[in-house]
Amino acid sequence: MEGKKLIRTLRLRDFLSYGSNGEDVELLPLNVLIGPNASGKSNLIEALGVLRATPKDLTAPIREGGGIAEWLWKGVSNRPTAEIEASVFYPDGIMPLRYRLRLTIVGQRLEVVDEVVENEVPSRAGEADVYFFYRYQGGYPTLNVRPAVGEATPAGTEEGRHKRFLRREDLNPQQSVLSQRKDPDQYPEITYLADQFGNIRLYREWNLGRYTAPRMPQPPDMPEDFLLEDASNLGLVLNNLQHRRGTKQLIIGHLQAFYPGAEDITTKISGGTVQLFLHERGLMQPVPATRLSDGTLRYLCLLTLLCHPDPPPLLCIEEPDLGLHPDILPTLAELLIEASQRTQLIVTTHSDVLVSALSEVPEAVLVCERDDEGSHLRRLDRGALGQWLKKYTLGELWRMGEIGATRW
Repeated sequence: MEGKKLIRTLRLRDFLSYGSNGEDVELLPLNVLIGPNASGKSNLIEALGVLRATPKDLTAPIREGGGIAEWLWKGVSNRPTAEIEASVFYPDGIMPLRYRLRLTIVGQRLEVVDEVVENEVPSRAGEADVYFFYRYQGGYPTLNVRPAVGEATPAGTEEGRHKRFLRREDLNPQQSVLSQRKDPDQYPEITYLADQFGNIRLYREWNLGRYTAPRMPQPPDMPEDFLLEDASNLGLVLNNLQHRRGTKQLIIGHLQAFYPGAEDITTKISGGTVQLFLHERGLMQPVPATRLSDGTLRYLCLLTLLCHPDPPPLLCIEEPDLGLHPDILPTLAELLIEASQRTQLIVTTHSDVLVSALSEVPEAVLVCERDDEGSHLRRLDRGALGQWLKKYTLGELWRMGEIGATRW
């Protein structure tokens, strides 16, 4: 499947519901996770949430999730060490970067016991080890550093046109190196990972009740580049997108397929706030966001994400089908496929209708199941399903139990 990819592979071990044997998964531009409740779909997104926190405050999601003890695999009697490993495409390098983070509990507190930034494979045939940019060596955090401009170069390793030398550092063991070393000249690989991970966006829930942030007038000083997780800047983002050639027309067109009465979306600055309005055919006055249906507001949020011409490198969306009529889900599937040309997408769903709409790209679907050893991920194989898909849709095969991901 062609499209945009930030993360090539992801490995989880002793992390939440992913057990001690470890689970490896190759990620494509579009990844739609299906499976029973409590099978581990959301826990994969939690892992990406941890990666997102590494450039700022690694302890924040851990603390919000109940503390480090609650993030470790509970299928063993001892305290294991949780591991997240990602192979990340690096356009300025000769190969993908491998990033590994290992976390454990020490005195009820989180501690980083290992962290690695390195090339994924050796640079030359026969080399026993890969070239690393950051690694624990002999218990000490060690960096391969580019000398600063004008700095004398110690005896070190030649890497392409850039000399590097080892430097041992004192770092906070509760935080990632990605938050403690940010210099694109001296630490380009670490800085790149920090930039990319920090721009991962997670959309795990939208509260669209009567007095929630997406409905209310919004302060004008909020970010306007991309939608926040709680959609509290929806009006500002839509106001910004109307100045991107063709984007507003694209959003309006998709919104009209959802609700034919929709004619336009506008924003208005009033009382020092930005307010969002939907213009409907036959009405003399526009309808404010406070009066939109939950489904309409949710779909508008999805359009803001999936039609954006310049999205972040990776988006995670949990159950985008919630609150939407089944008839619009094939269009949502088309939006997901099209958006995966610009950003990598990880989506969870329990909707067989949405999965049926992916019958032309069955490899986009990941089956998540769980046994006594933990959560397991399996990507559907187009070739193995070829004969089945001539007669049934992918959602029908799911309901029939032919692809797994069922409760019984």
